[in-house]
Amino acid sequence: PLLESFGNAKTVRNDNSSRFGKFVEIFLEDGLICGAITSQYLLEKSRVVFQAKSERNYHIFYEMLAGLPTQQRQRYCLQGAETYYYLNQGGNCEIPGKDDAEDFRRLLNTMEVLGFSVEEQNSIFRILSSVLHLGNVYFEKHETDCQEVATVVSATEIRTVAELLQVSPEGLQKAITFKVTETLREKIFTPLTVESAVDARDAIAKILYSLLFGWLTDRINKLVYPRQEALSIAILDIYGFEDLNFNSFEQLCINYANEYLQSFFNKIIFQEEQEEYIREQIEWKEIPFSDNQPCIDLISQKPYGILRILDDQSCFPQATDHTFLQKCHYHHGANPLYTKPKMPLPEFTIKHYAGKVTYQVHKFLDKNYDQVRQDVLDLFISSRTKVVANLFFGHAQVMARQRSLVRRSSTRTRRYKAPTVAARFQQSLLDLVEKMERSGQAARLASPSTPQEPGLFEADVVSSQLRYSGILETIRIRKEGFPIRIPFLVFIDRCLGVGYHHPSKGRLQSSWGFWAQMGIPAGRKGWQGLHGITPPSQLFLKEQLYQALESKRARAHHLAALTLQRYARTFFIKRRFRSLRRKIVLLQSRARGYLARQRYRRMRRTLIKFRSLVHIYVNRRRYLKVRGGWHAPGVPWAPTPTLCLLTKREVVDVTHLEIPAELMGLLEAAAGGLPAPSCPPPNPHSQPRHPHPASIPRGAAPLQGQPQPLEPWMRLSLQEPAFGMLTAPLTAPLTRLDEELCHEALSIFQLILRFMGDPGLGGSQETLFGNYIVQKGLSVPGLRDELLAQAANQVWRNTNVNNEERGWLLLATCLSAFPPSTAFDKYLLKFVSDYAFAGYKPVCQRKLMQAMARAQLGAAAARTFPPSLLEWTANRRQASMALDLHCFNGIWNAQLMGRVCPWSRAHSQFPAVGRGLAEGWHGWSVAMKAGAQWAELAGHDYVLDLISDLE
Repeated sequence: PLLESFGNAKTVRNDNSSRFGKFVEIFLEDGLICGAITSQYLLEKSRVVFQAKSERNYHIFYEMLAGLPTQQRQRYCLQGAETYYYLNQGGNCEIPGKDDAEDFRRLLNTMEVLGFSVEEQNSIFRILSSVLHLGNVYFEKHETDCQEVATVVSATEIRTVAELLQVSPEGLQKAITFKVTETLREKIFTPLTVESAVDARDAIAKILYSLLFGWLTDRINKLVYPRQEALSIAILDIYGFEDLNFNSFEQLCINYANEYLQSFFNKIIFQEEQEEYIREQIEWKEIPFSDNQPCIDLISQKPYGILRILDDQSCFPQATDHTFLQKCHYHHGANPLYTKPKMPLPEFTIKHYAGKVTYQVHKFLDKNYDQVRQDVLDLFISSRTKVVANLFFGHAQVMARQRSLVRRSSTRTRRYKAPTVAARFQQSLLDLVEKMERSGQAARLASPSTPQEPGLFEADVVSSQLRYSGILETIRIRKEGFPIRIPFLVFIDRCLGVGYHHPSKGRLQSSWGFWAQMGIPAGRKGWQGLHGITPPSQLFLKEQLYQALESKRARAHHLAALTLQRYARTFFIKRRFRSLRRKIVLLQSRARGYLARQRYRRMRRTLIKFRSLVHIYVNRRRYLKVRGGWHAPGVPWAPTPTLCLLTKREVVDVTHLEIPAELMGLLEAAAGGLPAPSCPPPNPHSQPRHPHPASIPRGAAPLQGQPQPLEPWMRLSLQEPAFGMLTAPLTAPLTRLDEELCHEALSIFQLILRFMGDPGLGGSQETLFGNYIVQKGLSVPGLRDELLAQAANQVWRNTNVNNEERGWLLLATCLSAFPPSTAFDKYLLKFVSDYAFAGYKPVCQRKLMQAMARAQLGAAAARTFPPSLLEWTANRRQASMALDLHCFNGIWNAQLMGRVCPWSRAHSQFPAVGRGLAEGWHGWSVAMKAGAQWAELAGHDYVLDLISDLE
């Protein structure tokens, strides 16, 4: 993070571009990193004072302004990034997706890990702040003695910079507005023009940042320097080839470095190729390639290379960019790699290996000079800030050593010439190449896209990078020779395999048959004889031959794969066949079992029907005997009250109507627990009279004459507008029902006929029979209105009082279990109010009103169980019901007897019984105890369902 913040910046192509070259050697010991050395080259110092449009200065400036606390920003007199000239030239001070404040906190953590003290951190921030304030030092023209000189406008910024760097304000102002010339006796101060003052200001800013960056790199190297010699991997991160809209001195140096590195890579490739060919006894042929050495000579060869001319011009005080350009035109105008502009423009064009690039010579000399005057060195060496003084003191020592080396190496006395930027650049490049030569092989990387988005690959961008980096030329050179190199034994295993191995001849000799089949000669020299000759370690192939070998190998693999697939498919098909056979056997066994169970069920149902017919026949005979009566000879016969009551209910004979087998079984079980009625014997001479069932037409008793309340409902809901008692089973439901419910509705009507007219029903059998009918309505909500309509139909104009009373009992019981629909309830209420049997009118009205109150819940308003024995008894007696309540605190008296109705819920019926109890008792619950079993109700449950459930 440290070098990234101080050495990376936003460019047009990359938001985090490395603006310096670094050569990192990572040392490994036992597979673990044990140290590293970072060498930095060619820091782009011009970015400190100038940025192109849509670019930024180095990240550290923006991170410092965003992350420093308010107190420290006030101490360094810092403001927003937009207020500084060195930061706002690019136009945008922010990068989307980058949090400068968070990156600054990460940078502070890194400094703490690297051992930077608080004082050193403050000194670093002082230097960075002083660079920003230097950029805001402005000048104006002022004439003195007919000479244009520069004067400082912003004296406040001068004082701020002097205070941050702990130097004299007057000395700092003189350093940027005067040029000092030293003679043997005195110093001559020459005022600078505005343009020269700006260059002096920028030079101080650049040297401050450059020395600080070098000091940080040295600190990191001292911390992570390896303790002992070890193997290393070197990583070079340097600028790529650049061709911008405006190419200046920096782009010339960068492209010269790329030219030199390309030449270096070409030499490595040729050297490796030649050594490997010699080692493998292969004839070496000269491979033509585009040598870029002429371009390198054009730029750097003595004495008239472009950079050499630039260095010479930098030594002449009167030299300008124009004179430098004219000398370049003069010496290189005829060079095919050098192009002069057709118009008199300050530029020239060089044909590099990656393409032509046009360079503008504006400020070439100023950027190349970039020297720190001695008076500036003395000023900052005297700084009271330890870090600043040490930086410039170390720089002064380096310059002194260079002077001494030049003097010792010179055979005659000459004036010391300070090294220029171009000279230092070339020396750094030589040092870099020397390190790379020691490193051996190298790998080169490319960026996949320009928009800096993940998962995006642009072929044009990658191909241009491959061309600019010389990879395409390297591939072409490699392709001219033998590009395919395979270890010999690997080739034998890969292309020949075990199929060509002969036990007697050995692995090597068995391969010659393959060469003969392929039409490949055996080789030369040692390949002519096989015995006693060591084979080469590698096999060199041309691309065409390699493709032919791969084609044959793929064909062999294809045939082998087909054979393998054939056997594999056979195995899987056999396994699937066995699995399917097991499943089919299992399925057959299950099917046979299912069919046997179905046959058993059919036989069982047939047997039950047969038994029911037998029982019907036996019961019919028994009934006829009881009905006809018999008595012993000489004993007068008199019918019992029970027999008289049963016979009065019959309108027609309904005992022949079928009833479900399950209901028949329940009735038989109920009958087994009751004693048979004691009846006198019938008169043997009397014949029983069986009235024939007569079917009354559906329109026999229509509601005509005076309008009745049921007429609107009959027109809407009944299939035929006829209403009245029937003595024969229905052929179609009364109401409009779905087809799947029609058969059930007709069966229910037969049960209603049996319930109302069967003289054999009584006691528990009557209750059981009625609950069976009610259960039909509870289980199928769609049949409820049909059931109520059938019951009402049978009591309308019923000529048999006892039969009608049984019908009203069934209707009251149904209203105790489920409510009618909202479309039927008002008409049924009117019918009950007008035509109810004596005593059943208030009972049915009360039950119907209570049911209508619950009808808003829909089908959920019905009871869960049919009515209990208590409800049947209350309906027969037309009376109300009450339950004795026992409280858990032991209280029991008449006041706690609770009155209930079929529609009483636990939450609405029983809280009232708690009135009058002692205070402090809160909450209630309804429970019922049957033996040792307790059953409790929820608040929305019906109370009488609890009794029905226990019954």
